[in-house]
Amino acid sequence: MRKSRFGYRTIIPSITTRKAITNQISFKGGRNTYKDNDDVAPTELIEAIDARFVKIGRYKTRRGCDRYSVPVGESVTASVTSVADPSVIEVNASQSVSQRLTMSGSSQRLTKAEVRIRSTPSSSGVVLVEIHSDAGGVPGVLLCRSSIAPADVASTFDYVPVYFISTPSASSGTTLWMTVSLQNARSGAYELSTTATGATALVGNAGNWSPQAFAANVKLSSATSTPTKGTFRAYRPNGQTLTVIAHGSTISSVDDVTGATTPLKDDFNSTATRYRFAMVQDALYLVNGKEKPWKLDLATLGWTELTNAPYIPDLIMEHKGLLLFNDVEDGSRGFWSNFGDYLTYTSTDFLYAPAPKASDSLTAFGKLNGVLYLFAHRNKFSLFGSTDDTFNLDEAASQRGTFSQESLVFDANFMYYADHEGIWKDNGAGEDNIAKAFLQEYLDIADKTTIKLDIYLNRLYIFYKPNGASDNEECFVFNLLLGKLESRDVNTPIGRTFSKYAQDDVFIQASNRVAALFYGELQSNDYHNMGDAIAFELRTSYGSFDNPGTPKRVTKWRPSFLSTSGQYSIQAGWTKDMEEAPIYFDVELSGGFRYNTGRRFNSGLRYSGTRNVEPTFLSIPVEFKRLQRRYKHDAAREPVEFDSEILAIEVQRLV
Repeated sequence: MRKSRFGYRTIIPSITTRKAITNQISFKGGRNTYKDNDDVAPTELIEAIDARFVKIGRYKTRRGCDRYSVPVGESVTASVTSVADPSVIEVNASQSVSQRLTMSGSSQRLTKAEVRIRSTPSSSGVVLVEIHSDAGGVPGVLLCRSSIAPADVASTFDYVPVYFISTPSASSGTTLWMTVSLQNARSGAYELSTTATGATALVGNAGNWSPQAFAANVKLSSATSTPTKGTFRAYRPNGQTLTVIAHGSTISSVDDVTGATTPLKDDFNSTATRYRFAMVQDALYLVNGKEKPWKLDLATLGWTELTNAPYIPDLIMEHKGLLLFNDVEDGSRGFWSNFGDYLTYTSTDFLYAPAPKASDSLTAFGKLNGVLYLFAHRNKFSLFGSTDDTFNLDEAASQRGTFSQESLVFDANFMYYADHEGIWKDNGAGEDNIAKAFLQEYLDIADKTTIKLDIYLNRLYIFYKPNGASDNEECFVFNLLLGKLESRDVNTPIGRTFSKYAQDDVFIQASNRVAALFYGELQSNDYHNMGDAIAFELRTSYGSFDNPGTPKRVTKWRPSFLSTSGQYSIQAGWTKDMEEAPIYFDVELSGGFRYNTGRRFNSGLRYSGTRNVEPTFLSIPVEFKRLQRRYKHDAAREPVEFDSEILAIEVQRLV
């Protein structure tokens, strides 16, 4: 007979019982903003700014741009160069110097600054050079910024140049302030040379400015506000190279050593807004949509106009021994040269895609697996064959078009192109939208017609114009090997690029504000953007750890970074429950914290050999339902490499 349990004591579980769950997280999923917050995987980020994979899941500060060409028309437009009654003023961790300057000449864009500076026995760390507006006699709004590496400062006075990638405009008579300071509070001291001729300098301390009876020796240069209209790097059969840049009504060459530009021809139609190029048989052919094509003989640098071409084009491509063009007047017409004879044209060598004077004009040419693709705004066509006798035009397997030649790029296996609905990867048989991870961000771009695509080191670069901006200023970076969105780069004022045909591993980027070229992401770049800071940042989603409705606590938060040789730190922060109110901690990255380096036991830092820094002092002393972590460092020449993080989560639940 079963015994009754009435009268037995029943144990009620405590609702405060916690069970710890430890998570080791590597952000190998890349950046994804299209998912709902609770659907974002733990290995995905909702933001990665100015960051690159160095291994799968390991993020590092990106390399920025270096100066390649001298901006066309650059000259000194404000300076203090007198050496009468010389003296020196120190710039250190607590003291900065700002020099007042007045712009001369016509409205220009600021491109370069020079500071007469020398090192001291204590000198270390990066020197910042900033240009500010005037705010009632003191420095006001920051207009642009650059930096000087410690190795570039000698022990004797000399003018050290810095360059600006953002190139803000300034008109004649405008008062500006050039401020020299140190980026890091732990840096040593440097000295600037001064003159008693003019009392136009200020010394800053703790945010306060005091007038001085001297002026600092500095120079400020600017260049004509003329955006780059096109660029190409020609690789000649004899091994020589020639880079050209189109600006105004001129095509100039660029000296690879000095960056100086030399006009090759200066009487093109000045109303042309773009130049496109094709290289065939040691000659460079170009079109601009305003005149017949031109040929530049690379051996003699002589010019020939293709007067026999029947129409004016703005598209050009070499294909199977022919040069193919479009007709800007009848936008659906394409025509081509005779085989191997690019100066001769037959009146019947043309076609329409798909019909004469169609409303959807041709916008780009692409090649894949021996097939030429003719893109319109909202359609594309496949051209099979190699001569007018064998040419066969048909609609392509996928029917999407693109905005321009610059919004299309192709390699040996795929074409990539932008339209109003995404970025498409096409193998000739079908297409896939690779913008799914950032689709809403992409759809929200109001003006997609300025999008520029290029491929470099297995990454697709998507330069675009943010809403409210006047030019391209940001760039999505998609990793083609991993199929992941890697980063959103900022401060990228790029209007033209050259990489796909490069034979010497260069990624040439052209300013959309002045006629100047940059080298993008050189391995020698020490993590700056033409001297400007790089705004590295990673953000997780507001993670619920599979328990969205349950309160939780963190008992261990241990991110892992690779150690650095410089003396600087990264900010590690957290915020909870969609509050957008992050609390940050400074995490020292220098040295790796080895034995015998003066660190005390239980100092909150974990010994981890010579490579990793794993701080143990970080804490999140609150309950939450969802938690976001953030890691950021906005600086020049101070790279950060984030490896992974460990989180131990206690979840309130019944047991």
